[in-house]
Amino acid sequence: MTYLSIEKDLISLSDFRASYKKYITRLSEERNSIVLTQNGKAAAVLVSPGEYDQLTRKNDVLNLIASRLQEIANSQFVIDEDAMWKELEEEN
Repeated sequence: MTYLSIEKDLISLSDFRASYKKYITRLSEERNSIVLTQNGKAAAVLVSPGEYDQLTRKNDVLNLIASRLQEIANSQFVIDEDAMWKELEEEN
């Protein structure tokens, strides 16, 4: 995980517009994200494709875990593996 560097990763929108090719190259080669600021406040975040894919995968896993935890809380989980496969076969 790459941590945010205030000096390198916070870029004003006007600086980004003036040198966007440099920032896109830097983003893809060495940084995972860049925070664009407008009037001194964070306005947008650019992430590299690899970082975006990683964040998406992590989000999918977290959603799956949350779903399973909700099933457990509602007592809607299957303890017996054979019963689980039987239930899946019946659904299809």
